[in-house]
Amino acid sequence: MSQSPLDPRGTAGLQSYRQGWQALNRLLHENKSFSGRETNNAFLNCGNGKPFADVSTAIGWDFADDARAIGLIDYDHDGDLDLFVTNRTAPRVRLLQNNLKSESDFLSLHLTGDGKSTPRDAIGARVEVHLKDQPIPHLRTLHAGQSFLAQSSRWLHFGLGKKAVIEKVIVRWPGAKSQTYTGIKANQHLHLIQGSIAATPRQGRQETALKPGPHPLPEKTSIARIIPPAGHAIPTLPVSEGQSVNLSGTTLIALWSHTCPHCQEKLRTWSGEAEKFKTSGINLALLCTDQEPRDEADAFLKSIKSPFLTQMAAPEAVELLDALHASIIDLWIPIPVPTSFLVSNEGQLLAIYRGPASLAQIISDTKLASATAEERRLAGTPFSGRWTGKPTPSSPQRTAQQLVQRAQPDLSINYLRSSLAKPFLQGNKFTQSDNLLLLGQLLGQQGRPAEALTHLEAARQLLPKDIRILRLIATAYAETGNLAESYATFDSTMKLHPQNLDIYDDAIGIALKAKDPAQALNYRQKSVTNNPRNPILRYRLVLFQLEQGQPADAVANCKTILSTSPKFLEAANLLSRILSTHPNDKIRSPEESFALASRLCQLSKNKNANHLLTLAYAQANLGKFEAATNTLNLLTQVAPPDSPFTKEVNAALQKTIANQVIRNPAWK
Repeated sequence: MSQSPLDPRGTAGLQSYRQGWQALNRLLHENKSFSGRETNNAFLNCGNGKPFADVSTAIGWDFADDARAIGLIDYDHDGDLDLFVTNRTAPRVRLLQNNLKSESDFLSLHLTGDGKSTPRDAIGARVEVHLKDQPIPHLRTLHAGQSFLAQSSRWLHFGLGKKAVIEKVIVRWPGAKSQTYTGIKANQHLHLIQGSIAATPRQGRQETALKPGPHPLPEKTSIARIIPPAGHAIPTLPVSEGQSVNLSGTTLIALWSHTCPHCQEKLRTWSGEAEKFKTSGINLALLCTDQEPRDEADAFLKSIKSPFLTQMAAPEAVELLDALHASIIDLWIPIPVPTSFLVSNEGQLLAIYRGPASLAQIISDTKLASATAEERRLAGTPFSGRWTGKPTPSSPQRTAQQLVQRAQPDLSINYLRSSLAKPFLQGNKFTQSDNLLLLGQLLGQQGRPAEALTHLEAARQLLPKDIRILRLIATAYAETGNLAESYATFDSTMKLHPQNLDIYDDAIGIALKAKDPAQALNYRQKSVTNNPRNPILRYRLVLFQLEQGQPADAVANCKTILSTSPKFLEAANLLSRILSTHPNDKIRSPEESFALASRLCQLSKNKNANHLLTLAYAQANLGKFEAATNTLNLLTQVAPPDSPFTKEVNAALQKTIANQVIRNPAWK
């Protein structure tokens, strides 16, 4: 996993960082180990400069878990620390009981603040345990979080060594004066309450005998009955004949292959139950996934006297069902055959059956079409329990995103469109607007901005101030050639979100693309007006003003930057160059330029090449060509060969050797 990039707006390191997260995300969704099934390791400090010893096997630590963190706790109150280990995969939690024998003493302390100067949980408190004949105390600080996905006990544990004599315990309470406790003996569990003069022993508790045991895991199988949340729409499924699967009435869509023995067994069973299918009102649509001609599939169906219509599934149909399946179970495991999808007459997905499914179960699951969200959740839960929240309605976005990741944007767009038209699609205005936003975004990415606008405007009706929607609407109007509406959207959005820098970047980019520098300058000025304390925005305005032939304004803005942000040395460097190299003699100020450049070189101790180059420009502008030439010669010795900087230095050197001043022709 690569480290986070230092510059969030730069590209250096950003690509490898994103690739690392994508790889990690794929391991998660493919149900693979992050660590490659490496065993957990424990190392013993052997002391005296000796290398650490791997004692993982000796202490029973070397589980091949995908472990994430540990939490320390004296679970059995025997004076040593036991460990809780959290894992990404099963078992999610292990308790490792410490049964090692030791003659060393301990002290365990629980802190409670007064709730006034110090919070009750006393987070941040620091405890010093001073022992006789030991000049350095034992220190512990009470933390709120100590490990990833884990929290150690709030009891502070001190290992004291053999025959420890405690002289005093000092608690430095956060937000209050420290407190000293005396008369404390080793091998105790004590409560220290802020303001109390004496420690309170911990009350005894009924001990629970712990017995180590195996952790049997269920046998892995692809067979499953999956009940999705309410609201999942079945996509339009194309078949090889150029048609789509007919979903009139409650339908069971079954993927099968004539080479699959489990498929053959299931179809034989269903063929014998054809009359029951008919009386139950369930249509059976067989989709054969074989890529070869259908002759062999038809021959098999004829041999078992199947009365059901079969069609050859187009590759897109399998892709759509696989994406739908993956979005529900959140695992990117290819869909197996046989797999069946039970669909209501409205096109709502009721159940997925991986492997065999009895007709009785299928008939029972058709009742889910009229079930409440709570009943659907209960039907899909493999074990009993209590729920702390209401069921979350499904969204077509997960399936749509799955299709985008599979490089199927057109399938994603079509699925979203068909899903949004379904009467059973649920969700509040935020969910609805997100659905419309994603559809508009995908259409825009496919070069269909006019279509995108329809859905984006519908999203704006739901959330008129949503910055994501407004940015895409402004961009879509520009891409359809309606610059006036695009600018109007940008203007209104800037009033709603004056501190959002992305909206200014969008507006400036569109104005430049439309070859409208006046409007681009207007938006740069607005960004500065609405964010006056942001020196970077004003610096960008300066650069643009120089390009547009407004040097006086550029100089004024540089000076404004330095008055509010004196450590913004880039502005000082640029100002010096403007005052020495601008073609307009009314703008140049030789003495001021030289003073700025000299000050910059002094601050950087003549180690910044850009500052030295600026000094050379200022020296040449004052007619000090020999000094400028010497400065430039120094730079030629350290500048990288064939770099743009080296070319700039050499060009300046030619001027100073010829006793010529240097002007920047790029500035009008």
